[in-house]
Amino acid sequence: MRRRGIPEGKFPGLAYVMLHSLSHLLITAVSLECGYTATAIRERIYAGEAGYGILLYTGSTGSEGTLGGLVGVGKRIEGHLRTALELGQLCSNDPVCTQHNPANPQEERFLHGAACHGCLLIAEPSCERGNEFLDRALVVSTVEGLGAEFFAGAEA
Repeated sequence: MRRRGIPEGKFPGLAYVMLHSLSHLLITAVSLECGYTATAIRERIYAGEAGYGILLYTGSTGSEGTLGGLVGVGKRIEGHLRTALELGQLCSNDPVCTQHNPANPQEERFLHGAACHGCLLIAEPSCERGNEFLDRALVVSTVEGLGAEFFAGAEA
C-alpha cells in the first residue's frame, strides 16, 4: 500500500470497503434511472464508531444539480438498492473480474477485489477515495461464490 501513497495501518476496514462498493453501485443505479450523469453524483462514506452510512449528493451547480434533486431518489431508495444489488452480481468482465487476486504484483491493483471499469469504477471526482478500496464480492454474491457478501440471498 505504501507504493500507492497510502500510509501503513490506514486500511479503512471491511465495513468501509463494503459500503464504498455499495455506494458505487448505487451511483450507477441512480444515474441509469434518474437522468443524472454518474459524474454529477458524489459520495461520502461513514464507517466508524459513530455509525455507518452513505451520503450521495450532487457536486454540480448547473443543470445537473437541479433535475429534481436527490431527495426524490431517497424516497425510492428500496428500488434503487434493488437495482444496485442486481448490477453488482454480474460484471461484463466476469469471471476475470471476480477472480482478481489483490496480492498479484504484476497487476498492481492491491486495493481492489472484484472491481473494474465494467462494474464498480466510476469517475474519480465522484469518488472520495479515487476508486480504491472496492470489492463487489463484499456486497453481493458473484460468480466466484466466495461467501463474503453482506447481502446474502439478495437474488435479482
